[in-house]
Amino acid sequence: MGPKFLNKHTKSAEQSFYCKLAEVPHTYDQFHYHKEYELLYVLENNGTRFMGDSILPFSNDDLVLVGPNLPHYWQSEPKYYENNPLLSAKLVLIQFETDFAGKDFFDLPEMKNVKKLLHAAHRGVKVKIKFAKKIKEKMIGITEKTGWNQMISLLDLLCNIGESDYELLASEGFSQSYYKSNNEEKISNIYNYLVQNHHRNLTLAEVAEHANMNASAFCRYFKSVTNKTLSESLNDIRIGIACRKLIDTELSIAEIGYLCGYQNVSYFNRQFKIVKNINPTAYRMKHLSKMYREPEVV
Repeated sequence: MGPKFLNKHTKSAEQSFYCKLAEVPHTYDQFHYHKEYELLYVLENNGTRFMGDSILPFSNDDLVLVGPNLPHYWQSEPKYYENNPLLSAKLVLIQFETDFAGKDFFDLPEMKNVKKLLHAAHRGVKVKIKFAKKIKEKMIGITEKTGWNQMISLLDLLCNIGESDYELLASEGFSQSYYKSNNEEKISNIYNYLVQNHHRNLTLAEVAEHANMNASAFCRYFKSVTNKTLSESLNDIRIGIACRKLIDTELSIAEIGYLCGYQNVSYFNRQFKIVKNINPTAYRMKHLSKMYREPEVV
């Protein structure tokens, strides 16, 4: 069915938006979209984040604002599916409609940075981790408030994020290209299949068969939905998973490349640099040095 539309109910007689501190076995793992904005802070979880046509690893302190109708999901690593009672995904989830504070509220001059932020969220906004840590306690605290205190806290969060350093995730034309497609194939099922089998030598014929399509029809559909070819998306998935292994493990570059589906370390290095503009060794050194340099925010 393409990305699944979820009909949310964020408003009630008691509140204007939805807010929850959640602990679940793993994040919701289907490519989906909804008409509400979604602000999600990952407290404990890691895996791969799909945001439109952006495929990147995520871990603790990942803070993202998703705009209306932008297909997305966070896929937890396989260990979260092993029914380990000591392992769970913990997050703060806030969902709100465009007019939750009033029809023209964000047109006020004082709200110009928030209005800009909400517009940017149509491509998915990733808040830089250093700033995310600074507002972590505010994100947790909002779930403990009620009434006008909770409303003011959300506006405070949006104002703070609007003035922060953030980056856009999905490409500019992704949403438009998706809604031009009349196909009803299960893109989430395709992505899950690619993630689960990224280490193998996947062929176009195999993936097309999994999607119950012939190869040429699948190519046209997949490109219209994602703005990328199957090989480009598979490469993005492999590189995203490789990034996580470079940071979280001490495996060699060659071992990581092999585990991510690259039989040749030189080819892995070339593909990694195409996607990340840096080679795997430099990427590992850069991110590890950031982890050791960056002070903890209390």
